[in-house]
Amino acid sequence: METGKKAAPVKSGKKFPHIHEYLIVIFMLVLACVLTYLIPAGEYSRITNEVGKKVVDPNGFHFIKNTPVNPVYLLNLIYQGFVKQSKLIFTMFFIAGGVQMLIDTEAIHALMRVLATRFSRTPRITIVVMMVAFGIMSVPIQMNYFIPFSGVVLMLCLMMGYDSVTAAAVIITGSSFGSTCGMLNISTTAIANEMAGLPLYHGMGFRWVGFVIILILTTWFICRYAENVRLHPEKSVAYGIPNIVEPGRPENLPLMNRGHMSVLLVLALGVAALIYGCSYRKWSYEETAVCFLFIGILSSIVAGKNPNQMCTSFVAGCKVIMGACVMIGIARAVAIAMSAGHILDTVVFYIARALQNFPPLVQAPMMFWAHTIINFFVTSGSGQANLTMPIFLPVADLIGMSPETAILALNYGDGLSNYIYPHSSSLMAFLAACGVGYGTWMKFMSKLFLLWFVFASLFMMLAVVVQYS
Repeated sequence: METGKKAAPVKSGKKFPHIHEYLIVIFMLVLACVLTYLIPAGEYSRITNEVGKKVVDPNGFHFIKNTPVNPVYLLNLIYQGFVKQSKLIFTMFFIAGGVQMLIDTEAIHALMRVLATRFSRTPRITIVVMMVAFGIMSVPIQMNYFIPFSGVVLMLCLMMGYDSVTAAAVIITGSSFGSTCGMLNISTTAIANEMAGLPLYHGMGFRWVGFVIILILTTWFICRYAENVRLHPEKSVAYGIPNIVEPGRPENLPLMNRGHMSVLLVLALGVAALIYGCSYRKWSYEETAVCFLFIGILSSIVAGKNPNQMCTSFVAGCKVIMGACVMIGIARAVAIAMSAGHILDTVVFYIARALQNFPPLVQAPMMFWAHTIINFFVTSGSGQANLTMPIFLPVADLIGMSPETAILALNYGDGLSNYIYPHSSSLMAFLAACGVGYGTWMKFMSKLFLLWFVFASLFMMLAVVVQYS
């Protein structure tokens, strides 16, 4: 297996110059401001439900005076985006610092050597292992928390002869399916189930079926692309674009020893504690951040690192993730602009009204399509659940659709489109960490998203046929 190849030089006379990811999101922010002038402002009345929570009144929509957002205040919106995402950004710093401490023990590099050596003749097995591992870990954990692992996945994929897009695809999709399919998603499933009067994670079994199917489909798609690139590098959608890291060769990595195995044991126990905490102890940003940092500190101690080395590793990790954190702050400004322009409720109102004119079998996938559109405007999963479920749950009841099916539409509509929208903070942060441009990503992702879209639509129909409840 040939590794460590330098990318071919970029051809001159390229039709479309590279556009920085920040500029793409800033363009989306300007567009959001423009839409506040074009879409009528409106809002739903909020009422207090039986458990004392403020929810949307399905019959309480009314138009209000337009409140357009002046693009002159673009920098103010970006500042507000950083403030709104401060918890996530600080969490990312803690996670990145802890992960860098772990990486500097060289246990991960030793594991990479084992994988790269053992599966050198069948490197696709490495992709399968990573997809399954990240997929299982993502069930109780949001995808944002996996951004610091991007560098490790990138190095391993390049070392196996794959490209940066393969690495981005593995870490982005694998670390997201758990939350997308909604088995233990506190931001969508739990909120929506509470509104529907269902147990916290009711209906998990059918969502697990969807999780397994989409994981298999995606792993097959990525492996097929990756193997094609390994055998024919010129077929890479990123061909000619330099990588942000040099992959090196497996034999240059350290050999696995007892110290490394002890560090990996700490990591395994830490991840188990994280899954338990997020699943049963309602851990959120603070607990997750501290857990990762504790894993990093304990790993460093096991590896014999001194306090000075630990501090150096922490700072290095924060530097690596800085660009991704900036992207998260800028992307949040898009939602702030549309919220300030009061156009979010208007979009939901027109979509909900249109859905009532179709039969249940068609309405189920259409509800998924509606959430896909709404997610362009409301990028927060919890925000979308609070906004749409008080509307769509009564609609589902009127046509005889189960509330579980309506909630499944929320899961897929909110989750799958996060892989294609350029103002998705998580997506752009992952791409920045892997050195993949948004345009390059969409050359790969457009076909995969079409596959997902067909699957999700058919799966929504299946939910109606089997009377999912």
